[in-house]
Order: sequence, then C-alpha cells, then structure tokens
Amino acid sequence: MTAMTGGPEALLQEAVQQLNAGRFEEAVEAFSAVLRINAGMAEALRGRGLASMQLRRWSQAAADFRAATAAAPDEADNWVDLGVCLALEDHIYPALEVFEALLAKQPDCVRGHLELGLLYLRLGAIPKGRQQLRQALASRPSLAHRRAIESILEQQNKLDHKRFYRPDFEALNQQRQGSSKVGWLGRLRTLLRSKFRESGGPS
Repeated sequence: MTAMTGGPEALLQEAVQQLNAGRFEEAVEAFSAVLRINAGMAEALRGRGLASMQLRRWSQAAADFRAATAAAPDEADNWVDLGVCLALEDHIYPALEVFEALLAKQPDCVRGHLELGLLYLRLGAIPKGRQQLRQALASRPSLAHRRAIESILEQQNKLDHKRFYRPDFEALNQQRQGSSKVGWLGRLRTLLRSKFRESGGPS
C-alpha cells in the first residue's frame, strides 16, 4: 500500500501519477483516498473510473463515471466513458441513452459519435453506424481520431463487399435469408465485439 499524505490536491496529483505510470490498482487506491476527503471531486471520480476501466472492472468504472457526469455535467468524456462501460457490460439500451443524451447537448462531440457508431456496428445497424462515423468526421476530429474512424469505415467496407449484391443471387439469398443472415450478423458482431473490447480504453 502506498503511503499518501497531504491535502486533496496533493493526493490527486499522486493518484494521477500512479494512473499515468500504469499502476492501476494503486491508482484506484489513491483516487479513493482523495474521494474520502472530497466525495464529489469530478477529477478523482474520473481518474478512478479510468483506472477501473484498465482493470476491466466495468461496473465500478461506470459508477464513477456516472457520479462524474453529475459533478461535471459538461465534461463530455465522462459521458462517453460511461456509455462505453455500459456497452461492455451488454447494457445496450442504457448505453444508447447515454450517448444520445450527450449528443443532444453536444452535437459536435467526436468521441460521442465515434463510440455510438461503433455500438451501432456491433448491433448490426450498419447504416446508423456509418452515419455516426460520418458525423464524427464532420465534427473536426483530431488526426488520431480521423485515422481511427477512416480505418473503421475501411474495414466495414471490406465486410460489406463480401456480401452478395448481384441480382442473380437474390432468389437464393431470399431462400436462405433466415439462416444465412443470422450467421453473417453473428460473425460480424463477434468481430466488432472483439475490436470494441480491445479499444475500450480512453483515447
């Protein structure tokens, strides 16, 4: 256990150092020490949430991000990471509500559109996913975000290209629509779930 002394700001700085160093268990402990002094400090709630995300403790992270949204409702990243954690726990509709609430208030939030787009792709709602990703591109993303979005769209294009669109396959596809469509969506969701979990951390 790391010994920590000083007031909330000094403790917060120590906690951030632990987080940045990749010592996530120690970071959770350090941010908790801050919160025992100031339970409503948004920075400490967010920091502990980020550390819990790295430890894949989605429920704990979601609780901290939810509290952080109450303490600092204009901080978009808290809303985005809350939605991500809910989605990773398969709480899909609550996650959608979080993203939609954020984008209603901040329609140019790049991460909001990006993560909502990924969630729609995961659900197999490809047109909605593409729409959100295009809106993310239109919201002046950073270079890193732009490259990530363009990569996702490129991968989705490759997935879509593998599907049969030729007219002479329509009758066969209609006959096999039930089983083949379910199988294709299952494979797509498995692929996107894996990508989503790998990129679940904050960017």
